[in-house]
Amino acid sequence: MDCESFGAKKMPKNTSRISVIVGHYGTGKSEMAVSLAMKKRKEGRKIALGDLDIVNVYFRSREKADFLEEQDIRVVSSLLGHRSSLDLPAISSEIRQYFFNPDYDVILDVGGDKAGTNALVTFREDILSVGYEMLFTVNAYRPQTSDLSGLQLHLEGIEYVSGLKVTGLAVTTHQLRSTTVADVIKGYSLAKELSLKREIPIRYICALPGVLQELPEGMEGEQVPIGMYLREEWM
Repeated sequence: MDCESFGAKKMPKNTSRISVIVGHYGTGKSEMAVSLAMKKRKEGRKIALGDLDIVNVYFRSREKADFLEEQDIRVVSSLLGHRSSLDLPAISSEIRQYFFNPDYDVILDVGGDKAGTNALVTFREDILSVGYEMLFTVNAYRPQTSDLSGLQLHLEGIEYVSGLKVTGLAVTTHQLRSTTVADVIKGYSLAKELSLKREIPIRYICALPGVLQELPEGMEGEQVPIGMYLREEWM
């Protein structure tokens, strides 16, 4: 299959320093956030990763703060510290300083659905003043986002609560370490439906490195190798 088969088009490179990652619960937002941070850091960018998830205490990017800081990635999360398991709206305002520092790319890992998106409201005016991309994750294997209508419902709810517009889609369809090329293509096809319906480009395709290598040429979106950083080997 080639670019024409997928109906892909070459998209201009995004230049926004702030990347806001949103989507339905369990779609792979945090894994994407950490993997994107690692990718950008390897490319030579300074990175600040803000964990804004105040809804779900499991599989949050802050859990790997020690590892990420060893990679020279600054992690900002709760005022109570990275290890706090309390679901309290206690997000550190430290992340603001990185919004206005042109030397840093900022990645915001936001909680799931409309409830999780509430955390963005505090920072909305700052984000708007600097410029941003908001990436909506597409996972075709989550029950509420397995079709176009479900995707649109969640996307519209997130936009309404946050007061920000989704500017790009990220394909995060997976079966953990059993993910295949067919799984990613299934997610890509669904994302393409949403892309055409809402005129929102596919910005990223996220998958295990070996799977990315086997994808057909010409698929729209930059590839992000998923490191499975948030799951132990036995998970």
